[in-house]
Amino acid sequence: MASPLLYSTAMRVMIIDDDPTFCRYLAEVLTELGHSAEWVSDGLVGFERCLRKSYDVVICDVRMPLILGTELVAELQRDRPAQRVILISAFADDQLKAQAAQAGARLLSKPFDASVLAGTLSEIATECMLPPPVPYHQPRQEQR
Repeated sequence: MASPLLYSTAMRVMIIDDDPTFCRYLAEVLTELGHSAEWVSDGLVGFERCLRKSYDVVICDVRMPLILGTELVAELQRDRPAQRVILISAFADDQLKAQAAQAGARLLSKPFDASVLAGTLSEIATECMLPPPVPYHQPRQEQR
């Protein structure tokens, strides 16, 4: 059973993956977790849709025709810097982990359990609810 946090913070999720069967499966999992999900099997269409409509989280495959998931994230972050992204790949090596981190995205290695996805979404939901950090200003030392 998913944590209560997931049910109290339903998210709008866009799935972008060139495998329609995987997209449908992932959308079903997300719906069962209490989220709403849309999907597209074309990276460029997904990118355009993300620019037109607001999503809490974008889940994007790394290896797709026409545009790589890492490229899509980089372009998306330019226009929507606060967009939360989860990259997914069957080829999640250290180099890809570094690229995902540099782009500000999380990386899940395919195949992954629904519980791993639920945990990642829960982490994102918690981060979104946190107040912004208060800037630290070092107190001035009084001159005598």
